[in-house]
Amino acid sequence: MDKTVSGIDDPVSIRTQFAVYGIGTFNTSVFQIGAVIIPLHAYTMNPSPFMFGLVFAAAHVLPLLFSIHAGGLMDRLGARRVMLWCTLATALLPLIYPATVWIWALIVLQAFLGFFETLGWLGAQTMIGQYMHGKTLYAGRLSFAIRISQFIAPPMAGVTWDYFGTWPAFILMGIWAAGGYFCALLLPHHPSESGRGEPTMSGRGRFGRLMPRASDYITAFGLLASPAIVLIVILGALMHTGNAVQGSFYVAWLKEMGIAGTAIGLLAPASAIGAAIFSLMTAWLHRYISGFWIVLVSLWLGVVLICITPLLGTYLLLQIAMFLRSGMNGLAQPLVITLVLRGAGRNNQGKAVGLRGTANRVASVISPLAMGAIAELAGLEMAFYIIGIIVSAVMAWLAIYLWRNPAIASEGED
Repeated sequence: MDKTVSGIDDPVSIRTQFAVYGIGTFNTSVFQIGAVIIPLHAYTMNPSPFMFGLVFAAAHVLPLLFSIHAGGLMDRLGARRVMLWCTLATALLPLIYPATVWIWALIVLQAFLGFFETLGWLGAQTMIGQYMHGKTLYAGRLSFAIRISQFIAPPMAGVTWDYFGTWPAFILMGIWAAGGYFCALLLPHHPSESGRGEPTMSGRGRFGRLMPRASDYITAFGLLASPAIVLIVILGALMHTGNAVQGSFYVAWLKEMGIAGTAIGLLAPASAIGAAIFSLMTAWLHRYISGFWIVLVSLWLGVVLICITPLLGTYLLLQIAMFLRSGMNGLAQPLVITLVLRGAGRNNQGKAVGLRGTANRVASVISPLAMGAIAELAGLEMAFYIIGIIVSAVMAWLAIYLWRNPAIASEGED
């Protein structure tokens, strides 16, 4: 019988924790690897700033449309079954990238990889609720675990790109993503770990159960009747605005500064260290400060730290800023996950995560497109500043709202 983690209510087996953390780790590290080598691959095609932004916006179109549907599938069919298929697709799609020499082909490929990679991450969050009782402690461990591969994967991808070329870099990405599939195989067939199987897929209703349902979308958007869920969904979307900037024009700016792929990849360890350290502080800090205030302040600082990039003229300052930025995201992330899970109730956790994923994709689609348009009109440097000012204004409005509604700040406590 699997060992369990003691010292908390409803302990979860080591095997289940390893599987959930592994799925989150490998899927998010696919994004981190892609943040190094996909911009470099797109850069070789000499796209305009707007088309460059479109490459990264495309990765969020399908998640925007189908995150709620995927969450509904996880609620009905179990996260394990959905994870097996999406992690397998995430491992295979990177092998196609080196064959793309046309910008529109890259955009289409980005759409599909972005969808399956996002589903893996949404699944890991959903399983915090389905398998781990929505505990901030487990969410903090997930946030810590996803940083581990950042010590290795992005730097390795940058070195592979510089010394071996495009094909080996993307093959590495595919092999790394396959780790998520093998972790999905370790998941118990039912969250209770009682041995009871997942819902069957046999009979004439098999295909119908996979199709999008209007009821899933109605239920998901109905969750927005709760001001607390609205607030955390908006805050999560703003976090992804900063992530979208980091995964697109940030690398382009570093390239213009003359920083090589290896050095760009080596920014990832600073990011990983910051996020790992701060994510383990979340549960402790949450004892003294409202989760909503922790999320709001830390996410605002995280966005500011990426938007001041043009002011950081040395590689050391870039490292320090990346450490602090990722630390702020790591501090907020466990609470972003658990606050929305608790507000949704047990039967709607997949749909709630899908709703949050939908809002995140709206931000992730709009941010690189808007930044590309601003860059064409005002230059890339000004685009960083303008995005930072816009996000800061929204954060200030949310802070005023939270200050005037203290009852919301008290929701979601452990």
